[in-house]
Amino acid sequence: MGTSLIRSAVLLLVFSLTMTQALAISVVSEGKSAIKGDLADAREKAIADAARQALLHSGATVSSRTQVQQGITVADDINLSAQGHIENLDIISESHNHEVYRVKIRAEVAATDAGSCPGRYSKSLLVTAFNQERPSTTRVGDLSNVDSALPQALAERLYPNHNLQVQTQPELLLSSSNRLMSNHYELFNAVQQVANQYQAQYVITGTVMDMSMVNPNGYYRQNLLSGSTNRVTSTVKGWVGADRDDIRERQFAFRLMMHDGLTGARIFDKTYSAEGLWDAKYTARTGFASPGFWQTDYGQAASTVIDQAVADVSRKVHCQPFMAPLKVSAYDQHVYLLAGANNGVDVGDSFNVFAQGSAPFANIQHYGTMALSPVSYKKLDATEVKLTVTQTYPTYSVGRFDGPLQPHLQYMALANAAH
Repeated sequence: MGTSLIRSAVLLLVFSLTMTQALAISVVSEGKSAIKGDLADAREKAIADAARQALLHSGATVSSRTQVQQGITVADDINLSAQGHIENLDIISESHNHEVYRVKIRAEVAATDAGSCPGRYSKSLLVTAFNQERPSTTRVGDLSNVDSALPQALAERLYPNHNLQVQTQPELLLSSSNRLMSNHYELFNAVQQVANQYQAQYVITGTVMDMSMVNPNGYYRQNLLSGSTNRVTSTVKGWVGADRDDIRERQFAFRLMMHDGLTGARIFDKTYSAEGLWDAKYTARTGFASPGFWQTDYGQAASTVIDQAVADVSRKVHCQPFMAPLKVSAYDQHVYLLAGANNGVDVGDSFNVFAQGSAPFANIQHYGTMALSPVSYKKLDATEVKLTVTQTYPTYSVGRFDGPLQPHLQYMALANAAH
């Protein structure tokens, strides 16, 4: 096997590194929380307790220390170490009295190998606007700002909690319904351009698919008497664990895609959905992601699936190799890495260097509706050069290399697998 072929095989292996996923198991668990005046807060804590119980089935370990004085518990410290994560969560039933809120859930729990995706470098991520597939469904509550507010909510939950450098461009719309549904490569080409412009290793796009009322006729035609009757009936059914059958029930569904910035290729694509009660006032115009929105039952359901999306994105990004562009100076012997202290780069760090190029069939012609291929097919060619960082700044670093590089070529630095 030739040297170049070996290098290509090694590079392919590096780009194929993904976290090993164990088979998820379905777990039914119950959680509860004391009601201390705030019913919404008690519900959220009960769901969290049920999720914690579900994680125990994946091999989590629990250690506790209880301090008791004169027969009264004054401190109860619990340490939970879960070797798993929840991929999907559905609420089977929920009920409450004056003291306790109870929730039963069905969760898909998958084991997580904590050491399968090591790395200390913080990767760059650009979150763009979401397309609205059914804008008319945002009418209730005036949630038409979801195209920008949803990606903003995703970004705020990704940074700084997930060791990512996140940029947001909530007015930059890369996707459309046609492109999303047809897997159109125009989207991939647009991703390449904006990733280069914003120096982002990964780009998130998506579409809001549905925010409709489950029973629009019942909701829109309600009056004071029918609305009050519906709320009472729904509450009673909830207490006994029956289907609430509430005219305020509302759908929430969005599709999230993550792309590799270098090639524009889609590396993650998943649809998230939930239902909740739109229990704001009939005339309320909360907008999406406002304090009033999050206080609704519907907003809490949306928040739960947004958290699921954030966890999925974080897991996917951390299992990808760290890359950053290099700029070779034509005037000195320095090379500039477009990643710095904010990304975790330190003096003395070493990176492999690859030259950017295009595949030999990059200029292939397409006609009519068959024009579904990228403008250019990107590839990376391994070099013998190593980059060693000598200076770091917040957003970039300066280094030296141990071999010749050409100022007119484009290069990428790739971290070793251990980073």
